[in-house]
Amino acid sequence: MDNLKIKNIFAAVFEKNVLDELLELLDPKSVRFWGTEGTVNYVKSKGFKTISIVKGFDFDGRVKSLDRKVFIGILNDRSKKRHVEEMKRLRMEPIDLVIVDLYAPNKKGFPESMDIGGQALIRAAIKNYKNVGVAFDQLSIADVTRELKNSKSLSLAFRKRQAKKALEFIAQRTALEASINLR
Repeated sequence: MDNLKIKNIFAAVFEKNVLDELLELLDPKSVRFWGTEGTVNYVKSKGFKTISIVKGFDFDGRVKSLDRKVFIGILNDRSKKRHVEEMKRLRMEPIDLVIVDLYAPNKKGFPESMDIGGQALIRAAIKNYKNVGVAFDQLSIADVTRELKNSKSLSLAFRKRQAKKALEFIAQRTALEASINLR
């Protein structure tokens, strides 16, 4: 699958307006968003169909975006007949793009301030870059927007470059977290 048309997006971002330019490019009638409650509410206010994966904050907010259906949507391999059949059986559509920014680690509140779900979502998109695009910060969201503006889809070469940048981002984040003393 060289060119990926965007129909389903998982998004969880702090500054919701970083999505505005992307939202202007997308057709609210043909694109659906999955995500955390705040992001979903923002996107819904822009006319898009949405599904919130947060049904309250489990365990004091520690378990928000670790939803099995979301990971199935991200990690299914569209080149495998068995995966495609299982997605149909589950009545699920694959997620085409993951947009997640991580909250900054708080040295005073570490390790409690670690972003577990966001990193897991980014890693899932990296693992399945042949089938899923990824954006992880404001610059990479702008890159996705530019790619969609120019070609109306995400090429495999673009998805691979984004996955590599996301790997470097996660590695830098892990190194930063490793430098913080546990309390």
